[in-house]
Amino acid sequence: MTSQFVDNVDQRENQIQNWNNFCRYHVGDWHGIWTKYSPEGHSIDSFKCVRSFHLSEDSSQITQQNYYTYSDGKTELQNAGPYTSAGLSFNGHHFVVLFLDNSFSWGSTTITNADAQLFCETGFTHGNKRMSLSAVYKKSGELQHIRAISEQLDSFNEALSAPGVIQPDGVWQGTVKQITPDLVTSSPKEIGWQPLESECGNNQVFHLRGGSISCPLRIESNTVLDLIVDWQAAPNELFRGIRHFDNSKLSHFLLQVYES
Repeated sequence: MTSQFVDNVDQRENQIQNWNNFCRYHVGDWHGIWTKYSPEGHSIDSFKCVRSFHLSEDSSQITQQNYYTYSDGKTELQNAGPYTSAGLSFNGHHFVVLFLDNSFSWGSTTITNADAQLFCETGFTHGNKRMSLSAVYKKSGELQHIRAISEQLDSFNEALSAPGVIQPDGVWQGTVKQITPDLVTSSPKEIGWQPLESECGNNQVFHLRGGSISCPLRIESNTVLDLIVDWQAAPNELFRGIRHFDNSKLSHFLLQVYES
């Protein structure tokens, strides 16, 4: 058995595991409140969107449909897919979404100056709820805006939690797992609780309705960069996703799960 054959088998198994997480945690009609924030953390606009992920009868494909309802009453429908376990594509462009257990993270995999915008979205599901935060940067490297999305299966939830620094009651313990861009995952390891502010380095921390995000106000190429998203899905449970860039390239994504 050649090493190339083994590598191909391992890669296929990684793709299947990634696909199974997509199907298990994200299929359905997710009714969301989308809120856009300025680099100063001020709300710019908000609208509703239903993101529908429908699995084919043979479980081989997922199609996506976004139905937007804007504040002025206008509506818009967008279709994407079909997606398969071999990869995802949108408007002719291939991309990879990292599905690690109940988390997901996708977007730019390289940091380049004056080449293209940097965009990253990281989120989680918990029961019938889903939350994600994204950061969008200008070609100049400056933060353009942040998007917070709070979703619920089959119906809208208008009662979003208020922003606030997470102060857990009692002692929290957690686990961390890693996935690389080629979908190789690690075994979980135990970790202790660390507040977001202690993890952010030179990043700016934004505590928004539904979740928190740590990101720089300006990005530079050839630097180490962490984009971090926190979501307290329940009083005793918090998810943290860390999208790590090293030397301008996506190195890995970490999922930390804390419980009290």
